[in-house]
Amino acid sequence: MNRFRLVFGAFDFCVGEDGRWWFLECNPSGQWYWLETETGLPMCAALADLLERKT
Repeated sequence: MNRFRLVFGAFDFCVGEDGRWWFLECNPSGQWYWLETETGLPMCAALADLLERKT
């Protein structure tokens, strides 16, 4: 994340038949909005707050 100067990343993994985890990719803007509708948590507001930070 630091190397690519990302403050958010949606990581994709898969699990092989042997149980090993494999990293596929990191999307700087993945599909996450469904989490807000499923959980009722303020995901949009939290992400907007994170992106507005000046560090």
